[in-house]
This record gives sequence, C-alpha cells and structure tokens, in this order.
Amino acid sequence: MEAAVPAVLPPAVAKPPPYLAAPWLADAGPWVLGTLHGGREAAAAAAAVGAIASGVRQRHSRTYKRHVAMEAARRDALASLAAATAAAQVMPVLPAHAEGSPPTVIRQAADGVWVFDQAYGIPGLGVGANIPIRMMVMKLDGGGYLVYNPCNPTEACMQGLADAGLTDIRYIVLGTIAIEHKYYAPQWSAKFPQAEVWISPRTFSWPIDFGPYIPFIGFPSGKTLNKIPKDSTLAPWYKQGVDHLQLTVDYAPRTVFEETVLFHRNSGAFVCTDMLIGLSNDPPEILTKSPYKEGLLWFSRNNPLDRVDTNSPATVRDGYQKSTLLLNNINPRSLLSVAAGDLQVPEQVGLALRSPQPELGYAGWYPCNWQETDSPCANLDQRQSTAKASKSLDCRPGWRGEWARLVNGVADSGFQVPSFVAELQVSRDPEALRSFADEIAQRWPDIKMAIPSHFDAPLPATSQSVRAAIASAADGTPGRPSARTADLSAILNFRDYLEENDLIYKPKSGGVSGGQHEGDRWNCVITSQVVPQHGRPVTVGRRMCDGKVQLQFQHASV
Repeated sequence: MEAAVPAVLPPAVAKPPPYLAAPWLADAGPWVLGTLHGGREAAAAAAAVGAIASGVRQRHSRTYKRHVAMEAARRDALASLAAATAAAQVMPVLPAHAEGSPPTVIRQAADGVWVFDQAYGIPGLGVGANIPIRMMVMKLDGGGYLVYNPCNPTEACMQGLADAGLTDIRYIVLGTIAIEHKYYAPQWSAKFPQAEVWISPRTFSWPIDFGPYIPFIGFPSGKTLNKIPKDSTLAPWYKQGVDHLQLTVDYAPRTVFEETVLFHRNSGAFVCTDMLIGLSNDPPEILTKSPYKEGLLWFSRNNPLDRVDTNSPATVRDGYQKSTLLLNNINPRSLLSVAAGDLQVPEQVGLALRSPQPELGYAGWYPCNWQETDSPCANLDQRQSTAKASKSLDCRPGWRGEWARLVNGVADSGFQVPSFVAELQVSRDPEALRSFADEIAQRWPDIKMAIPSHFDAPLPATSQSVRAAIASAADGTPGRPSARTADLSAILNFRDYLEENDLIYKPKSGGVSGGQHEGDRWNCVITSQVVPQHGRPVTVGRRMCDGKVQLQFQHASV
C-alpha cells in the first residue's frame, strides 16, 4: 500500500528538487523507480532518468501546457508529494533499515494462519514514518503451506519459520504488483526451490518491461512463474482449503491496480494486501521496536520546543497516531509544516537550535507544528483549499479529532480501504469494485476475521462488513461525518489535480476513461452461467472490458 518517506525533510533538502515536481513525478519517473529499486544510488539515478524521459515526452503534450495554469493544485501536490505517491503505490521505497537486519514479530493469527510482521520506511534512517508490512503463511489441507506476500527473509525470520514448523512451503503467492510486497520473492524462491511461484498477471516493469525477470534483483530467467488465474478453481490451492478473488483496475496511463485476496476456509480468515487496513489507538508491536520506535518518539512532539517523556507509552502512542495520520490523510489539516510551505526554514532552524531534546533526531530539526485539539474557530466540515496560507496557526482542527475519525473506519467497523487506494486507484472503476465487494460477500459468507498486509491484524470481520468497507470506496469520499471528508482535503486536491491533467482516469459509470485520454468509455460485458462443480450447481461468470477480464466470479447457485 503505502510506502513511508520522510514527512518533513532536513534543511538541506527541505524543498523538492525540480525534477520531482508534479506532474512529471506522477508520470514517468515512478515507474523507473519501481523497475530498478535496487538501492539508494539506483533509486536516485532512476528518479533523474525518469524525470528526463517524462519531461521530453510532456513538452509535446497538452498535459505539460496545462499544468502551468494549475499552480495552486501543484503546490498542494508538492506539499504531500512524498507520502502521496508512496501511498498510491506509485513510488515505493526500500524497506527501512535495509542495510541491517530488521526485527520480525511472528504470531499465530488464527487456526492455520501465521503472520510475520516487519516494517519499512527510509533506508538507513531510524527516524521517519514507518509502515508495518506483513507476510502471511496459511496451512493447506493435506499438508504444506502457502506464503502470501513474502517479507525480508532475515535470519530471525527464517528461524521463526522453522521454529513454528512452517518450512514445507508449497506455494509463494504475490498478491499484488506493488514492489514492497514482491521485492523479496526471488530470495524466497531460492530458499524454497520446490515451491511454485504465482504472480499477479499484470506484473510489469518500466521503461523496459522485463515483467518479473528484472536483471539482478528479479527472478532468474529460467524460473517458472505462474500467473494467478482469474478463475480460482484453476489454482492448485483451491482444493487445499484456500480460495481467491482478483480485482484489476486500470486507473492511470501505463499502470494498474491489481490485487488477489484469499480466503482460508478452515479459519474463516479474509487475507488481503492493500484492499483494507485497520487501525487501533496503540501502535502495532513491530513499531515499538528499534529502529521504528525512534521514529514514533520523533513524531510525538507538537512542535520543536516540546519536551516529551521518552519512556512513556503515551508518548509512543502520540507519535504513532500523528505519523499514521500523515501517511493516511497526507498533509493533515491539523499540521503546519515546512514541506507544505506553512513554516519558514530560517525560523525552524532557530527553533531546532533551541530544542530541549536534539537527541530525538536531526539535531533538533522538527519542522512541524501540530494543533492538538480543535481550535474554537475551526470549521471541521470545510474542505481545505489549495490556496497558499489556507491554514492558520490559530484556527485549525486538532489532530486528536482527525485521528478519532480515521480510526473509526467505515460505519465504525474499524477498517477501511486506505485513502489513497480508494481515491486514486480502485474508485476509477466503481462498477468493478462493487461487483468485487458483492462477490466477496456471496462467495465467502463465513468470514470471521480480516488479515490485511499493513497496520493491525487480525481484525474482527464479517462478509458484510468487508463488503461494505470495500464497496464504500466506489461511492466516493466518506460522507459521514462530513469532517472526515474534509480531513482528506490534501488527497482530494491531489486527486482533482491528477484528473484535470489526465494523469489518472476519471471514474465513470460502467468503467473509467480509456487509454487515449479522450473520455471514451470502456465497453464492459458481464456474462454468467450455471455449471456443475463438485456435485453441486455453481454460477460462474466474468466481467470483461475491451476484451480484458477484470473480474472473475463464482458462487453456489440457489
């Protein structure tokens, strides 16, 4: 889902360099980053190459000409640039503390389901906004195990796998095309050569499409890779206690959202990647370990002159909630920052020199000013504009209220589709998303819990609560409370900017705008039939748009 990047940058890099300016970043550069993704030097080179390639192309496009008239929206996009592109899975970065051996928290989440929690963020820095990332291991009927979204195979991770007796790996399943969830798959394949590898069908790389066989960091050219079928009955794990559904949404030129969700029948566990997240007031255990705890302590302050108790769980909790707000709301209304242009660097440098706790990171540099509780004059229901100085020091919603609205989820269920996945990706094809949500509820009425790949898990759930949370993303921004929609102002402004510049497709009934940017509606057809299967009638069908299968479904016929 979301990949963490610095929320606010040290003075030397407080202003993004020109080649990271939208819309160039949102166009070609990120795909180069996703292709190389082999280290800090490679990532920096990829960003520069991508920017050059994008700039050359856009000098001849109407998008380049139009963006001159979009300076206000462009400023808002830049203000939330790093976290925004990451959460949209456009610019994933390397796992945090990549040069060392990051910690792993291993738990049995359900009968026959184990989770391996790690985290990722800024390579080489213990200070920053870090996101929990999770691998799941599921027991198969008849013996063996399925690995979903393999994590960093550190020595501790492999020892934990062995201690739990989970080494008979039969299948390695990559539930998405997002790099952070598939980066370590080649290493797992090398450690378990007998395991079949199943990848997302639309896996790609850019500018040269190596698919999954990227030189040096991808799978070796001789490795057999299987594409996860839209028809789950064709997957080998279907008869071994695991079912799946797959959603594909072409949300922007040259890129796609594609996720395969699983259902572990014996435990009733709905397992997904970025389709859902759940949040609680306390940080996941993995984030309370070094180096991630240090990041929470850094974020725990409201301003650079605050002094916090680094031994207090409440301090860690505050840091977690604020950093998670930043990752999910992007440029929260309660926050003034240098990155958004609300605060000035010279003033913040002066405050850094007076910081009572420079040991928290960056020698006291903390260019943030958080409003803790709602200002009496704050209009909670008003969407933030893109105008410069639209935030004021004395009249802002409080971050504690923003957090409470975020953590409630959809209809107080405690979980939701991540905001950037919802607003920028899956909402581009609302019909496919609703069909996908309905199929989950129809096919898997016995869902007892949800296990997403980020933040809290397992989450108490039913088939109807999962359906409602996913389907809500097809209905537009959260309607209740209206303050929750206003909390997403930066994301919505960023979305509007991308739509107006044809960098993402506009949602339309029956499909999204076609690949020619001319507003052509995709031609979508849904077909179904009743067939005998395992001694019972089953309805099977598919949704095809312009000849591409976007959704395959099946459920028992009544």
